Amino acid sequence: METSWISPKTIIGQAATGDYYYAREDLENEIREEIKKGNNILLVAPRRVGKTSVLKSLAEQSDNNYKFIFRIIQGIDEKSDFYKTLFELILSCLNDSKRYKVQFKNYFKKIGITEIGPNGIKLERHDIDYLAEIKQIIPQLNPEGENIVLLIDELPEVLYNLYKKGKSEDASNILNNLRDWRLQKGFEKVRFVLAGSIGIHYVVNLIDKRTKGINDLKEIHCPPLDDENGEFEKYIAWITQGATIQYSRDLTAYLKGKIGYYVPYFINLLIDKIDETCRGNNRREITENDIDLAFSKVIDNRAYFSDWKQRLQDYMSKEDFAFVNEILIHIAHKEEISIQEIYNKALKHEKTDCYMDFIDNLEQDGYITKPKEKYVFISPFLKEFWKNSYPIYNE
Repeated sequence: METSWISPKTIIGQAATGDYYYAREDLENEIREEIKKGNNILLVAPRRVGKTSVLKSLAEQSDNNYKFIFRIIQGIDEKSDFYKTLFELILSCLNDSKRYKVQFKNYFKKIGITEIGPNGIKLERHDIDYLAEIKQIIPQLNPEGENIVLLIDELPEVLYNLYKKGKSEDASNILNNLRDWRLQKGFEKVRFVLAGSIGIHYVVNLIDKRTKGINDLKEIHCPPLDDENGEFEKYIAWITQGATIQYSRDLTAYLKGKIGYYVPYFINLLIDKIDETCRGNNRREITENDIDLAFSKVIDNRAYFSDWKQRLQDYMSKEDFAFVNEILIHIAHKEEISIQEIYNKALKHEKTDCYMDFIDNLEQDGYITKPKEKYVFISPFLKEFWKNSYPIYNE
């Protein structure tokens, strides 16, 4: 009698947590070590690499010396809401610490806090200057108390939300205050890990015309799975452990060639589609042809990749997007693009003074890479998506 079908541990769309999180121990250890040195961190992560899962994992690792707390802030589009969020996160850490809870007991009463929970704080007062309160609280933290580590995800999106609303000064204010707190004496008990899925350098440069506001941060890169250490193979074995569909060494190698860019999101898309198709046919053994068919089905679902294009449109002017998109269309149809060809397009779009900044951002955000002399799409999935989106290309 056939056993019931067991699917692999794939998760698509949401950050992987718990049993679905493939631990990035080396990366987590690197972040913790830099925090112990007293550094603040910029987690540089191309899209869909899994940085949010890493931050959520760290948030579960508080101890007697470090209180980690995580928050995605991408929906914020007002300066006051940003400072309110930071204030709530700090208070939550204080409330969760025996030492700080006693120290700030009277402060909690004075400010009118009635409840502190996972969804924020409840206050009797509605006239609080959150920025002023943050500046007052942090220097008072007991030198013997825990270090507070704020894991802030999608800061670039908040900054850009403000920029789009014509509030560049508010965005600059946030950048300047964060920098002041990171460098100011008396603020050492609070550390920041800042991350985002779009190029923070691009956004900061838009706001302040330079990246001084983040150049004190220790950059840590959140890379794809390490090919040299066999992480792709380890990930496939981990995600399919106990699953009905198993992958031989040859099938794993073929799968690896199809995916090309080894981030969990792309791997999960293909593994999940193979499982879905085979389960519908009750087929428990697969071939390379099954992998090819699943790849085509994934490509046909534009919803998986449309956000990559939409993000560029959202975060760039029409003129900037037209330049960048022409480069991506060229690569999709011609497989690669040289520096000279990029420069020629920069001449056409009047971008010769800054064209490499756009190329650097495309690399940082996980669109393209330069394995040798020319730039190519980093992911076969993205290349096919762009080619299908623009089927006709005339230079």
